[in-house]
Amino acid sequence: MALQNLLSLAASLPTRLQRRLSGGVYRPEVDGLRFLAIAIVVVGHFVERALRFFPAAAEQRDSLVVEWIGRPGLGVQLFFCVSGFILAGQAMRSRHGPLTGAFLRGYLSRRVLRIEPPYLILLFVTFAAITLTGYHPQGTNHFAAPPDSLTASLFGSIFYLHGLIWGSFPRLFPPGWSLEVEVQFYLLAPLLFFLYFGLTRAWARGLCGAALLAAGVIASTFPPRTLGGLDVYYSILRFFQFFWLGILLAHGREAIAAAMGRLPRPLVGAAGFFALFVFLAIPNPPEHPVTLSALASGLSLRALTLAATATMFACVLAPASAFRSFCAYPWISLIGGACYSIYLTHLQTLQFVTGQIAKRVPDSPLAAIALYGALEILLVLAVGLAYYAVIERTFMIRDWPSRFWNACASRLRAGRTAQSPPEQLDDAPHGLRANVAVESKS
Repeated sequence: MALQNLLSLAASLPTRLQRRLSGGVYRPEVDGLRFLAIAIVVVGHFVERALRFFPAAAEQRDSLVVEWIGRPGLGVQLFFCVSGFILAGQAMRSRHGPLTGAFLRGYLSRRVLRIEPPYLILLFVTFAAITLTGYHPQGTNHFAAPPDSLTASLFGSIFYLHGLIWGSFPRLFPPGWSLEVEVQFYLLAPLLFFLYFGLTRAWARGLCGAALLAAGVIASTFPPRTLGGLDVYYSILRFFQFFWLGILLAHGREAIAAAMGRLPRPLVGAAGFFALFVFLAIPNPPEHPVTLSALASGLSLRALTLAATATMFACVLAPASAFRSFCAYPWISLIGGACYSIYLTHLQTLQFVTGQIAKRVPDSPLAAIALYGALEILLVLAVGLAYYAVIERTFMIRDWPSRFWNACASRLRAGRTAQSPPEQLDDAPHGLRANVAVESKS
């Protein structure tokens, strides 16, 4: 009976913890793409730590397997494309123009009230843990990076300016560099929506879409290091093409779905999984090529990455396919829906646990390291889902600030009433006593 209850609870979790939407229809298959992105990130970051901590793993540094699964940046690129797709869809459904006050108030408030609190909690908890315990993470590339002051690094992360100011990954949360890029896109997106969606002629939109996509590819091929005194290497300039591709896919969603619906379902499913294979297999393209052959190679690899990404999106937008069904599977979409919480908590979990294991069994063979990785990934999922259920979902409630202040005011009034002399309560009108009783229970 206990096992049956446990299985029943596990089966119901995807429904119980389904993402709370601020508007629109829930698309589990899009969360499936988020699952792929967070899986690539988590596995890649474990591989990085295994290479640093275990000699047996370090010997495989140049192996094909490590080349395939040790690149967390691929997952970040997919996240960027999903962000462009989601935000463009919201803008297209809105009754207000992208630069109107009505749109911007709702757009910015969702970003601040929904995304900011879980991130700030993570930063402050990490800062307090390191400051109070004196813990110094071992085998890290970014904890010793500028600035020297951990407090300065904290404030740089709070305002999403760490990379622009110091040109380094945030010390408290290195993956936060991608959140800083996301915020840069959030600020730029309404203008992009206004300019692109405002074009009424199909040829103008096609020309604009292709031109900006090409500009993004060129910018990523020759990324500037500094601009106007700011370090912009890890900025939207280097990753704009992924956000823009998401916008184009959102705008053409209905046409894409119709075109994919005319293809045989097995073909669409196979295309989705093959595109994922290609996406993982494409090597990192060179930057600042100095020969024509290197330039052609870099541009080809970047174009192939975008094509593989677009194909995966097209296959989940299809009316039916095996790839879409995989992405929409309840547990897959649940993990994808909780990807933000998993992203926020995964590196701390991997860094601490892998370091502790390495201290005790540093000479572990590859089979044991693979087992450690599987167990740590399960732990990452457990921690991330718990953070999602307790922290992130709380801030998905649209009116959580008013609920929070009302609850605080209610408790404060109840506390004052409890401290009042009994005779004052007896003299109070019946209605007031009833209100006090209700508030004290809330």
